[in-house]
This record gives sequence, C-alpha cells and structure tokens, in this order.
Amino acid sequence: MKKFIPLISLATLFVVLSTNINQVSAKSFEAKSDSVQIWCSPDLAEIASSWVSVYTRLNPEINLGLKIADKEDIHVLMEKPEFFGFFSGNFITNDNNLSVWTTTVGREIIVPVMNTKNPFLNQILQQGIAPAQFAEVFAGSSNQTWGKLLDDESLNSVGCACFGETYNDSNLSEFLKTNKENIHYTKVLGKEGFITEILNNPNSIGFCRLTDVLDPENQELLEGISLVPIDMNSNKKVDYFEDIYNNSGDLARGLWIGKYPRTLYQNIYALSGIQPTGETNLDFLEWILTGGQHYLYSAGYSELVFNERKSKLEDLTEVHVPIVDAQTNSNQTAMILIFIGLLVAAGFILFLVINYFGGEKKEAVSEENPDIPVFGEHSVTAPAGLFFDKSHTWAFMEKEGAVRIGIDDFLQHVTGSITKVKMRNPGEKIKKGEPFLSLIQHGKQLDIKSPVTGTILERNMWLQTESSILNISPYGEGWVYMMKSDNWLKEIKSLFMGESYQAWLQYEFSRLKDFLSFNIKSKSFVNLPVVLQEGGEMKDHMLEEFGPQVWEEFQNDFINGAD
Repeated sequence: MKKFIPLISLATLFVVLSTNINQVSAKSFEAKSDSVQIWCSPDLAEIASSWVSVYTRLNPEINLGLKIADKEDIHVLMEKPEFFGFFSGNFITNDNNLSVWTTTVGREIIVPVMNTKNPFLNQILQQGIAPAQFAEVFAGSSNQTWGKLLDDESLNSVGCACFGETYNDSNLSEFLKTNKENIHYTKVLGKEGFITEILNNPNSIGFCRLTDVLDPENQELLEGISLVPIDMNSNKKVDYFEDIYNNSGDLARGLWIGKYPRTLYQNIYALSGIQPTGETNLDFLEWILTGGQHYLYSAGYSELVFNERKSKLEDLTEVHVPIVDAQTNSNQTAMILIFIGLLVAAGFILFLVINYFGGEKKEAVSEENPDIPVFGEHSVTAPAGLFFDKSHTWAFMEKEGAVRIGIDDFLQHVTGSITKVKMRNPGEKIKKGEPFLSLIQHGKQLDIKSPVTGTILERNMWLQTESSILNISPYGEGWVYMMKSDNWLKEIKSLFMGESYQAWLQYEFSRLKDFLSFNIKSKSFVNLPVVLQEGGEMKDHMLEEFGPQVWEEFQNDFINGAD
C-alpha cells in the first residue's frame, strides 16, 4: 500500500498540472481572434483585397487587415519578424538588399499572340520568332514585312499592337533589349480593343497578358487567337525544349520549369520577415495556394500549375507545427514551467510503475502506425505509352524522332527527396546499361543506367536547380534527357510496357523486400524503416533516413544486381 501513496500523489499532481495547461491553452486560443495585418504593393491591391475579403468571409473568426506599402516602407517593415504581405516582382528588386522569406503564389505573364488566319501561321508555329526578330518589328522601322521576318519573299506588312498598359512597356523593353522610347506599336486601351485589333488584321502580332486572351469559361485561348512561339536559340526552329505554346496549360508548365523568357513574366510573392509559423498566416497561405488561386484570373494574373502548388504546400506543411500563442510573456513562462513539471511528474510516475511492476514481462505488440506512409504496388504510377527498363528508367519516342528518357516512379518512392543530380552533357554518347544519371540526396548517391543507346541532344537544365521535380513529376517536368537513339527498334524489344511492366514490378517489390530482410538480419540495420506488417508493405521513401552505407548496399545489391 505504501508503494501506491507516492504513485497516487504524483498522479494527482499530473492531473492538476494538465488542467492548468489546458486553461492557459484556452486563453491563448482566444487571442487568435486579434487582427492580423497584411501588406501589399500598390499594383496588387485588387487581388490582395479579394483574397482578404473572401478568406475572412469564409473564416469569420479571423480578422485580417490590409494596408498598401510604398517602396520606402519596405525596409522598415522587414525589420519586423511578424511582417507578412504580397508583393510583385517589379516591386521587390535587388536594390532592396532584403533578407526575407518568400514563396510564389501567382504570376503575371506577358505573351506574344497572333491571328490564327495569319497566312504564315504554320511556318511561324514551326520555326517561331527569335527575340532579335521581335526587336526588328517593334523597335525597327515602321515598314516591316513578314517576308523579311521569316526569310520569305512576301511583302505582307506586319501589324504591331500592344495592350495599352505601362507594364508592357517595361517588360517589352527588357525582352527587346532596347529603350522604351524606341518601341513602336499601335497602343490599344483595354483588352477588348486589343483582341479586336488582332482579330481584324490577319497579319498582326502583339503582346498582352496571358489572361487577356483566355476564355473565362474554360481558360483556353479565345477563338481566332494563337500564341507565337519564341525561338530562344534563334535557330529558326521550335525545338522540343521550346515547344510550350500549344495551349495556356503547356505554357504555364513550361514557364515553371524555366522554358519561358524571364523578362516576360513577373511573380507575385508572399513575403514575411521570417518563415511563417503562425496558424493564421499559414492557413491563409494554404488557402491562397488552393481555393484562392481562382481569384487570380479576374485580376489579370495566372494561377500556378498543380505540381508547383503541390510542392509549395508540402514546404508549408513541413513547418506547420501547432503553436499555442500566449497572451503575455508571463503566460509563456508559466507554460514552460508547467510543461517541465509535467515531464518531471511523468518521469517519476514511469519510474515507480517500472519498479512496482518490475519483473513482469509484457508481450510486445506491434501496431501499425497510420501516420507512416507506406509503399506498395498501389503507390507506383506508370503512364500508358512509355517503355520501361530494368534500370527503373523510361523512354518515349517523340514525333520528331528524338527519345525522351527519365527515371520511373518506383525509384523516386524508394529514394525520397532528390536534392541534386549529376548529368551527362549534350553531344555525349551513351550505351544502354551505362550510368547516365546520378541521384544525390545530401551527399548519398545512386548511379542510374540508361535504358537506350544514343547521343544526348538536350538535358533538362531545370533539374540542376530544382532536382525535386524528379519526385513531383518523374514522367512530366522531371524528364532527364532528349536523345538520338541508335538502336531504338532493337532495344525496345527488351523493354516493358503496360501489363508486362506491372507484372515485372511485382517481382521488383519481392526483390526489394528480400534486400531489406537480408540487410536487417545480416548487417543489423535495426533502424531500417520497414513496416513489413502482414500485408508486406514498406515505408515510403525508405532510404531517406540512412547514410551512404545503406545507399551503397542498395546500389550494389539492388540497382546493379538487376537481372
């Protein structure tokens, strides 16, 4: 009985302390109804006002205030860690020398457009127009012809139009690499006037916001309007890495991965003095990256593509730790002391329980943790039409005859986040089965083998700075190389497709489990995060937590040991 007295006393203390901390938490939660100040640059007043208005209507318990900031205000505001707001790329310049947290939440995209009845439409779509050619038209003499522009004999005059807004002057000046005073065009006020100007003249060409030429119902290009491909390398050909002008969706995705001229768009940034951790700011940002995206169009801005939004939401979730904001410093101190007291009390209780019930063996119960993401055959995506290799890579022949290759979804599920890649250079010859790509995660590395033999035509340069695209979109934006294949018809006979790939994946999962089981038993990798319940599923991104030794074993036993 004496053993139970201190146990009962400490249990009572635990209950009292728990009650007190619950009371403090309740008071802090009530403080969340205080006003949160949002700032914005003058040009974003409309969209910022829409976001604040709609969000507060959906969340009446939240009180958001909106203020417009001048450029002179920015230095003062940045000295405050709690500062939070929305600013355009033109407003935030390198001259500000600011060290702040930023994330993109929308874009203003300027595009060149033409009439679909242009007599040279097919030729323009095939070869595009280089920046220097645009400069000839808009910054050259007023007597320009499509024949001169396209190396043709035609004398059709080029009609130049530009949406009558000051932002176009600035963006065009940078794109054409000339002073604004030297740019000549028909200045049209209002998007309706601009569209009319383009549609009434089949030989016309002009610049406007992307949203100005989209149908509000389906977000597709208006009938009679076509985007003008930009020939960035001036080779009079729209190459595969420039082929993003078929529709607005392709252009937006191409812009995200770096295929569109930087001078023709500016980002809308969410800025904060420090990375946001407050519940209100984080929830507001998450809403803007989801439901709030729909309000960009009406203000003339473009939404972020799905994969980009997904990536940014994941980044926000990583820091979204529940935080209880105390009303005063004294409350914060009290909470800390109470928390320490709880830990001490819990420690004593655990000590007494172990001593009292010591010697009794408890049966170990293995419970499946629902919070641990698992990896199984249901996790792997495999688009139809792709050829897959045993090196966990894929290949696809484009219409032009070049072969696009990359890694499969299985591989990125095993490795987890890719932080860096090592790639081969254009012009290099690669043989099937030869290492062509190194996946790196904080110094740990896997060398991946090529699915085909050929010469590298182009590599995905975006992977050099945004390697995580391999995780987000291994079959889309995360492609690795475009190659000229030497033995395509012969080599595809050894590749998998459709049901044969799915059947082979079952074998690979079995081989992966064997690899993991062998290493657990023979090499004592007791920390290997394998779920291996009765269902046989494994933890997603299982190699992410481990060092070079495990990665080396995976390279030698699994990657290099493939049949």
